[in-house]
Amino acid sequence: MNPVTAEDALQPPALETCDVGLACELPADSGSDGRIWIPMGVSLRIRIANPAHRARLLAAIFDMEPDPDLRLVLLGAEVDALSAKERIALRARLAYLAPTGGLLSNLDAWENIILPLGCHQPQRLPGAGAEVRALINELGGAQELLLAKLPEEMTPLERKITGFVRILLEAPELVLVENFAAGLDSAERTRLSYFANTFHARHPRGTFVQLEDVQGG
Repeated sequence: MNPVTAEDALQPPALETCDVGLACELPADSGSDGRIWIPMGVSLRIRIANPAHRARLLAAIFDMEPDPDLRLVLLGAEVDALSAKERIALRARLAYLAPTGGLLSNLDAWENIILPLGCHQPQRLPGAGAEVRALINELGGAQELLLAKLPEEMTPLERKITGFVRILLEAPELVLVENFAAGLDSAERTRLSYFANTFHARHPRGTFVQLEDVQGG
């Protein structure tokens, strides 16, 4: 994955929607980091200098309610043009990995991973154990040790692995990873490429985006 600034991201003459994984455009006087345009099927790292702008973008994406001055395109759809029902359906195609993994503190790794699947796709539960173990191994974790751990017992990398395996089981089309480097040493930060490659091996047309601040690794 090549680091770029928001200004350096691909910028067509107009904010297109066809084959676009994620795009947004703020007015020129907003003090924003500029236009972001990311095609489907790529892995891209974007550094957003202002944390408030990053938080605003994430809120717009996952609340599906962009501010009036924020034009937002997700998976080829102009969000403002969608009905409430269409926004709910679009939101289900997105996933977010928080810097700390986004885990429930009272559940162990296995329970954190399997809970969304049990709630939304219970028919997939038989055989899920083998898939989970294979994914943890692929991402560089020790699955037999990790699965019984509570989040407070995990290393920062183990929390990210757990959260990402949960995401992979949900099979989203757009994944946003915020500040992956947080809490990791220089060797562990290289694991980001494993995350992106594992995602694209399962979803070649999927879009993998890392959002980070200017201090990100």
